[in-house]
Amino acid sequence: MTDEFQEIIQVRRSIGDPVTSDFICVGELPAAAPQNTAYTTGDGVYQFHDGIEWRLYCLKFSDSYIGQLIKTRGQHRAAIKLIDNLMARIDPADYITSGNAGGQSTSFPSLSEVMAYYNGLRDRLLEEEAEEAGMNSGLMMKTKPRPVGGVTEYDE
Repeated sequence: MTDEFQEIIQVRRSIGDPVTSDFICVGELPAAAPQNTAYTTGDGVYQFHDGIEWRLYCLKFSDSYIGQLIKTRGQHRAAIKLIDNLMARIDPADYITSGNAGGQSTSFPSLSEVMAYYNGLRDRLLEEEAEEAGMNSGLMMKTKPRPVGGVTEYDE
C-alpha cells in the first residue's frame, strides 16, 4: 500500500466516508469477510460483505479528488475542505423534523443537529492541525497589558 493511499484512507476515516473504521486493501476480494469493513483493491472502489454478497459503498468523494486535495493542501486541510463540501451539499428540505403516517412515527435529525455534527468535526480537525503545527500546546499564561502610546488600554 502506497503512502498516498494511506493518506487517502486517513482522510476518509476522519470524515467518515464511508462510515467504517476498518479499511483493507487486497489484491482480490475474499469469499467472505467481516461486516463493516471496507475492502478495496486500490482502484477507488470500496466494498463490504453483507454476509451474502459483496456490495458497493456509496462514497461521497473519489480517491482521485481526495488525493488531489492532499497534494495541494495537505492531509488536515484536505479533510477540512471535504467537510466544507459536505456542509455545502446539505439540502434543508431533506431534514424534516418528524412525520406521522397513521400508527407509525418517524423522526429525522434536524438541520441544526447535522450542521452541529459537521461543525464539531471540522473544529476537531482544526484543533488537531493546530496541535501538529505547534500552535496549540494547551499552555495558558497570563500576560501583562502593554502601554500603547503611553496609555494602558485596560486595567486589571
